[in-house]
Order: sequence, then structure tokens, then C-alpha cells
Amino acid sequence: MLLSALLACPLLAHQVNTSYSTLIVGEGAANLMLAFDEGDLLLLFGADLDTNGDGALWADEVLTAAVETQSWLGDRIVIRADGEPLPLRPDRPRVESDADGNLFLKVSYALDLPADPVRVQVDFSQLLQPPLLAVHRNLLKLSVSGRTEGLAVLSAEDPVHEVGLREAPVSLWTQAGRFVWLGVEHIWIGYDHIMFLLALIIIGSRLGPLVKIVSAFTVAHSITLILATLEWVVLPQRLVESGIALSIAYVAAENLWLRDTRHRWILTFGFGLVHGFGFANVLRDLGLPSEGLIVSLLAFNVGVEIGQVTIVVLLLPLILWLSVQSFQERVVQLASALILLFGLGWLVERVFDLSYMPL
Repeated sequence: MLLSALLACPLLAHQVNTSYSTLIVGEGAANLMLAFDEGDLLLLFGADLDTNGDGALWADEVLTAAVETQSWLGDRIVIRADGEPLPLRPDRPRVESDADGNLFLKVSYALDLPADPVRVQVDFSQLLQPPLLAVHRNLLKLSVSGRTEGLAVLSAEDPVHEVGLREAPVSLWTQAGRFVWLGVEHIWIGYDHIMFLLALIIIGSRLGPLVKIVSAFTVAHSITLILATLEWVVLPQRLVESGIALSIAYVAAENLWLRDTRHRWILTFGFGLVHGFGFANVLRDLGLPSEGLIVSLLAFNVGVEIGQVTIVVLLLPLILWLSVQSFQERVVQLASALILLFGLGWLVERVFDLSYMPL
């Protein structure tokens, strides 16, 4: 059933079409900045931006239509102060590339605040709609009077965030709770990580080896998550994502002939190091706060573990039951073959920097 559901999904893995926004609230004024990458711009504007019809966006194509694009986005954004919408004054848009060569359109808007406002609300209800994908997330960073207020995750289901300007700063425990949930959510929408876990444990027949496999994965990705997030060790994102896809394909292929899982935890530890770099890339995109950095990092890792353990606990009874059935081998081979196809698809997509675009 899990594989059938995943087969109905595009090759999105845990790249969930993320956009970024920052709201800076000062004395009598505010500034909203947004960044959309090439994939989301193609979803939103398609041929209007892709003037040469090659299926990709170039900096000059995006820049040519940047003013019109900024206006379109601004019409679908509502910022309210004490319930009253505020006019958005667009600043000059920019087109930039990140360290991995991903193209971004960055737009910003200036706002005038009324005297001594109590609450400011960000409403992306009209923006986070199709043609953006249902899994799209906008990561909103908040700053009030020079004080970081943390991070909000906006989606089609939860497109509005409100911040009180006279409230006490967000506590460290509240901040940690947010990052725990972000870690859980990342695993639950990370189809590639779920498939890797499934490929690892579906062949299991006893509880002991399964516990060692999951523990090895946990320890390994925790090590590289911390090292990479603190930027002590940094690898290119494209290399990391390709390595994750390769790990899925390899473990699924190995299932077709492997019969003894007692030593699989060693392989799992090695691949877990690669997955940890992937988690770190997501966490860097979320933007760790300068205050409580270590707590937020550990909270995100705890969330990842909670999400991972939940998945394993749900699957474990089925896998242990399957291990005593006469048809276990056929089920394992069929499931592994399907996972192998997904892994190879993600590997090709990431090695050659391809993007899935729904019709």
C-alpha cells in the first residue's frame, strides 16, 4: 500500500519546492523579501518566462520579466497591521544564483506601519495555491526591532502567520519545539528517506538486526548533520543528493540477492553519513537562529529521529509477520525492484540536474 501511494507521486523526494521569505519589522516601517527558485517560477509562469522554449530559465529571461513577476506576486500577498492591509511598495527585483548554481528571483516590498501596532500578520493564502505543488512550503523568517522571532512554515493548509509586537520574545523551549516538528515533517514528506528505510528493513526477519540497522543509521546521520550544519564539513548539495539516490538504488538492488542481514548495519552506517549531509542542507535552508543554535540543531535531529522511529514502528509488525510467510521472498523482491526504479530515477534526475515539472 505504501509503495502504491508513492507510485502515484512524482519524483519529488524530499525536495519539497521551497520558497523563502523574510519579514523585518522596525519602527514605523517593515520590509518583506521573497525568493523563488527556477522550478517554482516555471510552475507559476511557464512560457511567459521561458521565452526560448528550452524548458529552463536563464538569468536574462527572469530579469526581463522581473518587474511584472514582482507585481503579480505582490497582488497575492497580504500584510496586515492590527487587521488592516498595508500597501506594498516594490523595490528593485534581483536575480541571483546560490552556491549550487540554483537560480532565484528575489523581490522585496517596503511597507509603512501605523503608529504603535500590536500585531502584524503575513497572509499567503492567495500565493500558495496551484500551480504551486501541494507540498510547497514557504519558510518565513521574522525579525522585530532587530530581535529574531524565529521561523514560520507556511503552506496551502496553513498560509497565515501572525506575530505580536508587544509580546515577550519566543522562548528557547518554544523555538526548540518548532524545530522538533520541522524534523518530524521533513522525514514524513521525505519520500527518498522513507524508501531508504523501507529498503533497509523489509528484508529483516528478526528484531535484533533491525534494531542495529536503525541505530546505525541514526548515529551516522546525526554525526554528519551536526558537522555539516555547523559548517565544519561541507559537501556540494548536488553530490549529496545524488549519493542519497545511489544509496536507495544500491540497497534495493542488494535485497535481490542478500539473505543474511547481520552485517547490514555496517553498510547502513556508511550510507547514513551521506543522508546526514542531506538533512543538514535542509536545516541550513531553514535558517538556524544565532540564539539557541545548538538547541535548535539538536531539536531538529530529535524530530528526525521521532519521525523515523514512527515509520519503523508502523512498518515493523508487517515486516515481522511477512518474515514467517511462504511468499516473503517474492514480496521482498517486488518491493525492492520498485524501490530500485525510484532510486535510479532520482539518481539520473540529480546527477544530470533534471527537474520534474507536472503537465
